[in-house]
Amino acid sequence: MSKSVVIVGAGLTGLLTAYRLQELGLNVTVLEARDRIGGRIHTLQFGKAKVEMGATWFNQAHYHLADVIEEFKVPYFEQFMTGKSYFQTFSNVPPQEIAVPNDSPSYRFKNGTIHLLTAINTKLKPNTVSTNEVVKHISVYENGAAIKTNTRTLNADVIITTLPPATLIDQIEFSPSLPKDVILLAEQTHTWMQDAIKVALTYKKTFWREQGKSGTIFSNIGPLTEFYDQSNLETESYALVGFASGSCARFSKEQRIEKIEAQLKIVFGEEALQYESYHETAWYNEEFTKSNRQEDNLFPHQNGGHALYQEPLFDGKLFISGAETSKHHSGYMEGAIFAAESVVAKLKNLHLTQ
Repeated sequence: MSKSVVIVGAGLTGLLTAYRLQELGLNVTVLEARDRIGGRIHTLQFGKAKVEMGATWFNQAHYHLADVIEEFKVPYFEQFMTGKSYFQTFSNVPPQEIAVPNDSPSYRFKNGTIHLLTAINTKLKPNTVSTNEVVKHISVYENGAAIKTNTRTLNADVIITTLPPATLIDQIEFSPSLPKDVILLAEQTHTWMQDAIKVALTYKKTFWREQGKSGTIFSNIGPLTEFYDQSNLETESYALVGFASGSCARFSKEQRIEKIEAQLKIVFGEEALQYESYHETAWYNEEFTKSNRQEDNLFPHQNGGHALYQEPLFDGKLFISGAETSKHHSGYMEGAIFAAESVVAKLKNLHLTQ
């Protein structure tokens, strides 16, 4: 009889792990607390425009991701960077024109980052993924484990969690408790994107391209710290998307919009204010991403890929996986894929796929 595996989280790690394990003949269930798949991959669509409120870019160094893109035949294209870009150093200095070298281009998915997730999801067996399933408690016994959600209790031989470690210890109770060193480490592991505010504005035309500008802004003063053209490949939809500084968290949404408009007007002129729609995702407000247990002032990727995350717990019944646990490009889509491939390899080594 094949082993049963429950995976917590339907992000990139969770879905790819599920696919790999089903290919090996295991019975797999994926539990997702949100009402959608993707986790920190979140593509919004407004008319023809798709804007990324989560993970967006990748490059040639992300070779595990490249292999998965090829495997699932997901089209992509190079990030538009043609024209003048701008760097803002100090508030009393006008934005400086800069040339961004194109020796290591970034890429985006033609149909939105979510296409990578849906391509994997459609290969899973029917009813593998269950959304709106909030895992509350995990109990581990000598011969297996039980997972209690907001709607039911499931039994499994193996549990794989793919949540950010800080979120895991904050939102799920364990019986017996997780080892103290794992709990302490999770509190000190930075959750990628948790402190980010992603901002998107859609437009009727790419006015910045008509001005000979790339749409790119780098800024030390904010409120936008990075901003890029996010028009689609066919140039049928037009958008500017990027990050607002963490300091913007103390402002209301209306105050953020006012400050962002002022910054865009300085760089692009009045046309920047003629946007069709404004969208933002403050990831520190996202219930299933944020953690009240994560320590403040962690540096980006702190403790990502730590050795403690590489070892299974409770005699091989529990695996802590996910992008933050990856020894390779921790936190990124590349790390999420590396984490998936790693946990599958560990299950094989423990002969749990036999």
